[in-house]
Amino acid sequence: PVLPMTWFFIKEEKKPRADFREYVTSFWNLLCSRAVYQVIAYNFFSGIFANITYTGSSPVQSYMVGVTPINSTLSDILSNLLFMFGIMITSKWGLRWNWRWMIVGTGIVVMIVDCVVSLIVVWDVFRNQWFWLGPPIAVELPYGIGWIISTFVTVELAGMGNEGAVYGLITTVTNIASPFATALTLVIDSPFNITNARVQTDDHSIRSDLTYTIIIMYAMTVFSWVFLFLLPKQKEATQELVRKGGHSKIIGGLTIFYLCFSLVWSVMTNIMAIFDSTSCLIIAGGTGC
Repeated sequence: PVLPMTWFFIKEEKKPRADFREYVTSFWNLLCSRAVYQVIAYNFFSGIFANITYTGSSPVQSYMVGVTPINSTLSDILSNLLFMFGIMITSKWGLRWNWRWMIVGTGIVVMIVDCVVSLIVVWDVFRNQWFWLGPPIAVELPYGIGWIISTFVTVELAGMGNEGAVYGLITTVTNIASPFATALTLVIDSPFNITNARVQTDDHSIRSDLTYTIIIMYAMTVFSWVFLFLLPKQKEATQELVRKGGHSKIIGGLTIFYLCFSLVWSVMTNIMAIFDSTSCLIIAGGTGC
């Protein structure tokens, strides 16, 4: 229904077609501005470390907790609802909150809740489907608060005529960071040899290894806050950065380079992890061929 709704309900005033060369030149100049490449750097590098997880999450859910597909689906639905409420709360009451402290505060809440649940389940203190699924549903509320911040920044960066390009650029940067983080997760966790067979044995050895990978994940989340200095504190700071930040073609070129490299590297390593002949490579998350 999205396409018909877009066609019939969105009304736009007709304007002359934009000249492609002028548009690309304008977009390149925008990319070379400090405000844009600084926010891109924050979204990319912070996103890499914040999205690092642990490879044992799915096996723990399947074999230690025994979550059924129907409960997992219900959990996803409720998570999306709370994520939406987090966005609504921030849009109504949090427009003047400090963006940096919002990210740190929501991150701490998520880590505390997730850490307690994960360790209690891994060490068999208490195991129950909804105990495993329930708290992660609740943390979608602060997740939504953290996510909307990137939209606030995008609104302040976009100029007349390039709103879609700026939003697409920031969204693409965030999406590139996610598979790159997944590839790094495979590399980081590969020495611990977290396999389905080991998780099913459920002995002290696998519990210890799972604990180590969980601690590493949280350490990477905390490390992602190092890049908060790149994120403006509020919209006034963003507007000032746009006006007085200046431009650099060198850093703009470097930005394009590391984004393209990360995209190629992420696709390559994830494809390599699919095939038996290359999945054993360390870069693909294996232990070495």
